[in-house]
Amino acid sequence: MDVEERRLRARAARAGFLQDDPGAPGTGVPDVVTASWRRSRTAGVDVDVYRVEHHDDVDYDSRLVRCARPVIERLSDDMVDVPVTIALADSRARIVDRLDCSTSVARVLDRVDFLKGFSFREVGAGGVGTNGIGTVYEAGASVAVVGAEHFNEALVKFACTGAPIIDPLTGRVEGVLDISSLAESWSPIMHTLVRSAADDIARNLLLERNQSDQALYEMYVLACARSHRAVVAVGRTSLIVNDRAQSLFTLEEQFLLQQQARMLMGRRPRPIPSVSGTFHDTSHDTVTFESGRVVHLRVSRIVSGDDVVGVVMLLHDERHSSRHLSRDPAGSTPSRSAMPSDHRLPSLSLAHRQTSVIAGDVRRAPTSITDGACPAWRRACADTFEALRERQSLLIIGESGTGKFTLLAELFQRAHPGGRCVAVDAARMTDGSRFTLRQPDEGTGPTLFILRHLDALTTAGAELLDEVISASSGDESRFVAATVSDGVVGSGLPCAMVVRHFDLSVTVPAIRYRGDDLTALTARVLAELAPDRRVSLRSDTARLVARYSWPRNVTQLREALVSALGKRPVGELQPDDLPGYCHTAGTRTLTTLEVTERDAIVRALAQVDDNRLQAATLLGLSRSSLYRKLDRYGIVHP
Repeated sequence: MDVEERRLRARAARAGFLQDDPGAPGTGVPDVVTASWRRSRTAGVDVDVYRVEHHDDVDYDSRLVRCARPVIERLSDDMVDVPVTIALADSRARIVDRLDCSTSVARVLDRVDFLKGFSFREVGAGGVGTNGIGTVYEAGASVAVVGAEHFNEALVKFACTGAPIIDPLTGRVEGVLDISSLAESWSPIMHTLVRSAADDIARNLLLERNQSDQALYEMYVLACARSHRAVVAVGRTSLIVNDRAQSLFTLEEQFLLQQQARMLMGRRPRPIPSVSGTFHDTSHDTVTFESGRVVHLRVSRIVSGDDVVGVVMLLHDERHSSRHLSRDPAGSTPSRSAMPSDHRLPSLSLAHRQTSVIAGDVRRAPTSITDGACPAWRRACADTFEALRERQSLLIIGESGTGKFTLLAELFQRAHPGGRCVAVDAARMTDGSRFTLRQPDEGTGPTLFILRHLDALTTAGAELLDEVISASSGDESRFVAATVSDGVVGSGLPCAMVVRHFDLSVTVPAIRYRGDDLTALTARVLAELAPDRRVSLRSDTARLVARYSWPRNVTQLREALVSALGKRPVGELQPDDLPGYCHTAGTRTLTTLEVTERDAIVRALAQVDDNRLQAATLLGLSRSSLYRKLDRYGIVHP
């Protein structure tokens, strides 16, 4: 159904609903709109009289506004020539921010008081009926209200597309992001765009939380990604229960599990020598319900300083599975709660007053990262191994996401089986009061300190690091290596002043130059993400993976496979399971709006089995426009 047909059907359905048979559904409009019409009429919302309430107690500098502002500004920049207005509403449907991409649309919206401080609740006191803000709260999902789908006559000239902004930790709707335009200018692309932007704001809400909340959420995500088990995460103010846990346990049982987690949080953490900041420890426990049902728990406690600030539990019920508990989501050795692509390796980040330090034996991945047929890769592995064996200080150069840290850690363990690998986040180095390159434990083998993100050093950080490395030279039990992005060492950045401390440099190739290794690399990543599942790539999916350039290397490959596994957790991954960018051959960096449009086109083509005429109709585009966009975005098919 194209946009004009949708508008005509909505007009006819609305007339029938309001005049002929108020109790009948509105044929030709989405069910969510019909349900909203009924709520509006039942609540006594007037169709012809338009009135919105203004509130004086609105916080225009709230946490929601701060987290949303960068996203809204980016959207506004990308849509500078698009006749829309972007609005943000708080949890009470009151507009707290607004940016106009078109003065003509802005003037018309001003006339209906679509302004900061005004409430656009659907029902209740001051409710205005079906609209792109209030209806989102009532429906609990994103909604597009186009033309006559609005309940009140004053809003019929507009199209409003809204999406809920959901706090990842609490699950509550914190606000609504809305894109409004004149009805004749609406496009289905806006629905996709507003949902993507709302997700970005939700991520910003998470990032603004403190370190403990972030650690809890990241551990929960990692546990869900690497296990099909029920997962429950409990923090000081947070409770997260995945779908599997909700389906297996009653509300009463979930409450008892929460109480068990609170009890485990009360236990003192086991001491970790030379460790401060946020880390986790792992243990096992059981819970027996009154019914006699026994549930086994694999518990990862998030520890900050001397306090346990959160618990993530993997639940195993013998009644529903005879399989053993899956592996601990981050390994049996305490590790950083953040989830880099090399999360299997112990890591360490040092910074003033907020230090995360974990030292432990490096654990080999199911398939070695050093395996490969690409000559440049094999040479880099050989040179790195030789330098580590000879205890030379080593600089590993390469693009972001090529696996530089993982390569160093794995080859160091191979060269020195009894040694330890410690990572230092150079990007966060600002104060030397708590920073030394010292042995994590006495009596251990040699220690390799890996300085990560060397190119992100500030001038002060580079001076500090220069002093620290100089002070630690001469100790044969510890030596250093560093990772740095390709092309930055000679660019005048502060990191150049510490390069003098390294004996040798090795360059790792990007994965677009490792065509012979891509199949094995993809299989390795899949094995890590789904260790106990039957998952593979269909032949046409494998061709898409081989054709894409992967500008962010293994990091981006992992993200794409995580996305695909979210859509198809077992079996053969199909082309439409991969993100939209995997279907393109272009190298130009796209704007947010272009990315959204490209992904919508890819999904539409998948829905209609690559029938371009049907895809154009589905998207509300002419066939010639679709062909131009296919060429513009370099959209290809396996």
